[in-house]
Amino acid sequence: MFTLDPQTTLQLEQYKQQVARINGAQNFNAAFNVAPAIEQKLIEVYRQVTDFLGKINIQGVKNAHGQKLGLGGNKTAASTTDTRSQPRRPTDIFNLEAVDDYLCTKTNSDIAYLYEVIDNWGYLPDFQQKLAAIAVAIVAEDMQRIGFNGTHRAKTSNKDLYPLLQDVNIGWLEKIRAYNPERHIDGITIGAGQEFKNMDALVEMAKNELIAEQHRQASGLTAIASSNLVSDKYVGLLNQNHSPTEQIAANALYQKKQLGSLPVDTPAFFVPNGLLITTHDNLSIYKLRGSQRRHIIDEPQWDRTTDYQSVNECYVVEDYSKTVLIENIVLEG
Repeated sequence: MFTLDPQTTLQLEQYKQQVARINGAQNFNAAFNVAPAIEQKLIEVYRQVTDFLGKINIQGVKNAHGQKLGLGGNKTAASTTDTRSQPRRPTDIFNLEAVDDYLCTKTNSDIAYLYEVIDNWGYLPDFQQKLAAIAVAIVAEDMQRIGFNGTHRAKTSNKDLYPLLQDVNIGWLEKIRAYNPERHIDGITIGAGQEFKNMDALVEMAKNELIAEQHRQASGLTAIASSNLVSDKYVGLLNQNHSPTEQIAANALYQKKQLGSLPVDTPAFFVPNGLLITTHDNLSIYKLRGSQRRHIIDEPQWDRTTDYQSVNECYVVEDYSKTVLIENIVLEG
């Protein structure tokens, strides 16, 4: 059995007490519900961990099951009305699409801190901040993994079979496949002898023919793509022998990457050889308010301290008509 340094033991106990205290828990050795104010703060912290999560909606919801909130809608409100014969008809700005309801299900995020590892940090003044940052980063990155790769929810998930957490919850892309098949293309080849000579042409077709007409000029419409599809467009430019001035210009062009007329986002954990056209605010993660629970407990039989966390959540595409998903893109030549 590993014996922790007394300084590490003290720091660990203070960390557990602090986490319990800010949540209003009376006993830091027992499981507790995360306080509503802390839930909201955690959402904001998650949004800061990855650039992508900072752009989408992470929203607390009152009910575990219900109609989508319709965030990120692009409806029009301007109108005229002859009120001598009829009343004015205000626009419902929320897009309560009836294609699918949301359902928040439980996700466990249990993190084990091995004594042998954290004993190396016991003397550090920022020991507690290190533990907190590790927990937040793991949970946030897992949310992004599930959003892009989740295909189903198993009763008991298996990381060996599904290392990208495909079996923890149903993500955005899987919902597009299931509920928006007319805007999902699986398998297409890009190249000189093909219908689409390059990624720019494919993106323009998808935007102008598959995105619903009312969304084609939507502010924030973005080509979310795997990095290899974007690099292929720019590798020739970056690989040329440039003068210093030309190299600066080439680098600047690369930093402002575009596919067709759309800006590009290449987030971590996005599916390989894939392209999703939508706005960031059309993608959401709903978290059931009051469902977040936590229990930090010493487990000396395993030589570790474990931070058991859980929350009920759901991955939501707000408006399917503002999405196009193209997968298994092959770049020829």
